[in-house]
Amino acid sequence: MEETDAKPTQNEELLSKKEEERQEDEVEETSFFHPVQLSEKSGETFVEKAMEESEVDMKIQELLRDISEETKQLREFLIEENKLMNDLCISIKLIMKKLGVSFEISPRDIPVKKKVKRVVLNKEGRLILFSEEREVRSAPLAEYPPRVVMAVFWTVMPKLAKVVALNRKKVSTRISFFRKLKKELRNIAKAIVGDKEETAKSPKETVDVVEHSANAERRKS
Repeated sequence: MEETDAKPTQNEELLSKKEEERQEDEVEETSFFHPVQLSEKSGETFVEKAMEESEVDMKIQELLRDISEETKQLREFLIEENKLMNDLCISIKLIMKKLGVSFEISPRDIPVKKKVKRVVLNKEGRLILFSEEREVRSAPLAEYPPRVVMAVFWTVMPKLAKVVALNRKKVSTRISFFRKLKKELRNIAKAIVGDKEETAKSPKETVDVVEHSANAERRKS
């Protein structure tokens, strides 16, 4: 009876070696396994994805807070702008009415959509637009958009400064005339009153009489 050869063949040794390498690879993969690891196609972990979503949410909330704050400030600015604009329009109206002046404004200086050939700010504080289609729009200056009101003031203020300076010169000339005339008339009045009064009266008493007469006339008027 022949004895069976107990030594493993070359093929069996090769298969055994491959099996050992496969088992070692499985042990290595198991040791580095992460419970939240996704497939290789996704390229990111669940934690990374959650963090990205959280950052996006935080950015949106921050953006909404900024918008809310800006909206609040914008509302306050619009209220203040409207009040300032109304006050300015009232002031310019009173000044122009007192001076009795109106201003011609170049249509190129007014930001309006329609083609305008003539613009006038009259002494009643109304802005009048004459279009090329022979249409006329007239409204208080304060009722126009802020950018139009701003353009009007930017154009009118230098002209107003010239008008005020011109009126100041006219008033100064009248004052100079009145002062000279007052002096001459006082001298005449003193001479006339002095002829009728007793010679015993002093010059001071004569001046008092003239001033008393002048004050009486002012009270009557």
